[in-house]
Amino acid sequence: MVSHTLERPYACDLCNVKYKRNHELTAHKKRHVETKQYVCNICGHASGSVSNLKVHRQRHLREYRFKCELCGKGFYKNVDYQGHIGGYHRGEKHKCETCGKEFPEKKKLILHRKIHDPERITKRFPCETCGKSFLFRNKLLKHMRSHRGEANYICDICGKALTSGVSLQTHQRTHTGEKPFVCDVCGKAFSSSKYLNVHERTHTGVKPYTCKECGKCFTQCSSLSIHMRYHTGERPYKCEFCGKAFVTKTLLNMHIKNHSSVLDSVRVT
Repeated sequence: MVSHTLERPYACDLCNVKYKRNHELTAHKKRHVETKQYVCNICGHASGSVSNLKVHRQRHLREYRFKCELCGKGFYKNVDYQGHIGGYHRGEKHKCETCGKEFPEKKKLILHRKIHDPERITKRFPCETCGKSFLFRNKLLKHMRSHRGEANYICDICGKALTSGVSLQTHQRTHTGEKPFVCDVCGKAFSSSKYLNVHERTHTGVKPYTCKECGKCFTQCSSLSIHMRYHTGERPYKCEFCGKAFVTKTLLNMHIKNHSSVLDSVRVT
């Protein structure tokens, strides 16, 4: 059956995203040419249809159509609600055929599969402002809000501004100490599912990010980005005292401590 195969024979000639079915490709290509004339009056997001704008606005207003009676989480679509019940309350799992990793939601499995596609891994979405690259376009768009100053979600505890509701929710856990995402193997808890997913790779040994220069593999995309600087010679973190540059901010901070100790000894003498 088509739904159970990894083969995606229908490729977009504009961005190379691939689909299993021709009608999915047709719907995707419309997004490249449609005029997004319907604008959200809350955040300025533009949609190609009234219905898409309506769904978008529901996320701001949290007008959930379906609500889980077990944990209180809300959903806009029945398919997401049913997936939540099955994955988080009935223990249903969706397993990756390539690496064996299991997910409580099918949509998370679909996103995960893309890291095994060699064409997808080499196709990054770079930020034109700072050069940071992303595996998915929606991650790039969210990142770009930080450059435009679009931080509309304010923490009522410390006043920090975030670019999304999810980021705000994760940030607020640093104040409350809440860590709802628990590792099934060792019991370690995390404030976000992203941190849990990265941690789980220490148990499974999965390293989905591969350096195209030397073949070394990493558990995190950020680790690969840092590693690539050793190949490219990029040193973005520069010491203001001596001009020496480093691949990470941590190495720079360690270096600056050497200057601090020297300055302290000069003051003493």
